[in-house]
Amino acid sequence: MNSTTREVQNPALSETAVFDITHPDIHAGIASILRGEPEDDVSKAVAFYYFVRDQISYQVFGTGLREEDLKGSAILRGRKGFCLHKAILFATLCRSEGIPCHISAAPVRNHVSSPSLSKLVGGDIFLHWFNEIQLNGKWLKAAPVFSRLLCQMYNIPPLEFDGHSDAHVQGHVANSTMEYLEEPIRFEAPPVQELVRHVAATHPLMVSGSGRVPSEREIAAL
Repeated sequence: MNSTTREVQNPALSETAVFDITHPDIHAGIASILRGEPEDDVSKAVAFYYFVRDQISYQVFGTGLREEDLKGSAILRGRKGFCLHKAILFATLCRSEGIPCHISAAPVRNHVSSPSLSKLVGGDIFLHWFNEIQLNGKWLKAAPVFSRLLCQMYNIPPLEFDGHSDAHVQGHVANSTMEYLEEPIRFEAPPVQELVRHVAATHPLMVSGSGRVPSEREIAAL
């Protein structure tokens, strides 16, 4: 099946400005991640999950929100970003290998945070981005966001993904878990402006005229 036919049949496989699945850096990245080993979609998706979770640094302050920042290939090169960036990269890697995937967003409570991050988002409710991925005919939720190292720092369990069950409810302190407060909004082929507007609607301080999230120092000065 050629790529044009595939995209018509399943929009969760299409290339967009955000999901630049044919970019040479994406192909090179996939070759490095898989190393020619995984052959089935489940193994590939699991490999992509752990790469994005653990090799892309979770960073909110100072992270770019311009069109050139919110492309899968740019995120792969930069190796940093928050849950939106990580979800975009995971979807890009999956789609490039013919695995249907899109990004979703929902407000949550019990998000991994710090006082400065809570000030940035305006409280204890966070807009959390994750993925929905189709494997073996079943749609699964996956959130390759908080690395094993970050979880160790916060003394919370890392979120594991086996390609057969959902992995989007992050463990939290005191045996609690991340709580999703609303049904997620799905984005299959979103323009960058739509994603940024969605962030700004929930967390207006995150979106500035500079095209990047303010620094921690800038937020502290407010």
